[in-house]
Amino acid sequence: MPRLHMIPNAYAAAAPPLARDAARAALGISGATWVVGWVGRLSHEKGLDVMIDAMAVWREPSATLAVIGDGRERTRLEAHARDRGVASAIRWLGLVPEAGTLYRAFDVFALSSRTEGTPIALFEAMDAGVPIVAASVGGVPAVVSPAEALLVPPGHPAALADALRAVQGDPRGAAERAASARRRLAATFTVDPWIDRYDLVYRNLLSDVGVRPGPARPGTDRVTVGGGGARDGR
Repeated sequence: MPRLHMIPNAYAAAAPPLARDAARAALGISGATWVVGWVGRLSHEKGLDVMIDAMAVWREPSATLAVIGDGRERTRLEAHARDRGVASAIRWLGLVPEAGTLYRAFDVFALSSRTEGTPIALFEAMDAGVPIVAASVGGVPAVVSPAEALLVPPGHPAALADALRAVQGDPRGAAERAASARRRLAATFTVDPWIDRYDLVYRNLLSDVGVRPGPARPGTDRVTVGGGGARDGR
């Protein structure tokens, strides 16, 4: 039996996503605005500069980039947006309480990271049923396939711009992928299947040493395990 097992993060929403109108009202977004949502730390590895460059390539006058998050790179990133001529297309929302409930304010969620593990922000977008465009980096391709999101090479603004254009131009296809992503989240990345993976590992380990595992709780067949999924600050 393998000695090393990789079990990805699980997702359990702290609160359900707000309806679109309520989420937009909470962020002060007009109902007519087509919104690209970006959520994360303002740091190099999260690639907001790549997202800004994609907005400059795309030059879509109806689109606004809503940035939720803060960090040490904010001043530099604001200057970068001005240099690229897209400052007026970006709303800097800073740290927002219960941001995980607000994804339905977005018409598309964009993840432009250079490096990632298993990003919680991606799970939040899947839970909200929002179309996703994501850099194919780290654990992202293990969470969403092309059936659930548009995946682009990391650090590639033109490809990111093309994917955003495709979401806006084909809302039906985007909605179908978003629905598939939400189903995949429920089937694979919620707490019960996460516990089942741990349960299987522990049962196999106990079997290897000749111990017959018993049920963890009355009425269940799970072995009790410790640990938990780690939030990565999105």
